[in-house]
Amino acid sequence: MRFSGKTVLIVGAASGLGAAVAEAFSAEGATLVLVDRNADIVDIAAALPAASGIIGDATQPATASAAIAGAAPDILFHAAGIDPLSASDVPGTSLADWNTILAVNLTSAFVFAHTVLPGMIARRAGTILFTASTAGIKPTPREVAYAVSKAGLIQLARAIALDHARDGIRANALCPGFLESVMADRKAAMTAHDRAERSMNAAAIVPLQREGRYAEMAALALTLCDDAVSGYVTGQAIVADGGLLLT
Repeated sequence: MRFSGKTVLIVGAASGLGAAVAEAFSAEGATLVLVDRNADIVDIAAALPAASGIIGDATQPATASAAIAGAAPDILFHAAGIDPLSASDVPGTSLADWNTILAVNLTSAFVFAHTVLPGMIARRAGTILFTASTAGIKPTPREVAYAVSKAGLIQLARAIALDHARDGIRANALCPGFLESVMADRKAAMTAHDRAERSMNAAAIVPLQREGRYAEMAALALTLCDDAVSGYVTGQAIVADGGLLLT
């Protein structure tokens, strides 16, 4: 199995893409450290071999420190993110929502990178993959804070890649388009009708006429974290959007 002997730290692993990536890494022999503010992360980790779960606020350095207490990670996959319906365009976004979205989506990525990078530098090896979005490249309507946070993730990955290439460290940003479900916070605020309508709208505007599947995004994430096949890829925003940005 291609990730045997590797420790993978996954932030935002209780649902969505983070959970799918955790299952994919587990199937390939990785030892997992799973972090989420959702208490279910403990049970999710218990259901996987060689996995531990940590409940915590990803924006806090103490959570990141706890995540590396057992073992220094070889790979950091960051998928923590929110996109509340209460945030819209600039006039329609409160300062509280702005601060919260930037903290969860962007600051938490910095906090975990800040925590894991010294160990990676010392070992002269490591891979970091942030979950950004096509919204970080081409903003979506009425999601200003979300779009800015994802653009920041892309630049954070590029900065790390540039600063630490000579330390043997790669950093990239995965930029999905529409996926098969919305983020957990937004999903909770939407009705089943709202979610079905979103799927139909996605199919209508995406050239491949469907949403992306978590399983295929997870497979791409593992490819980007596999030095054997992506060892020359760093500082990139990898778009997987069914052709959405072509429209």
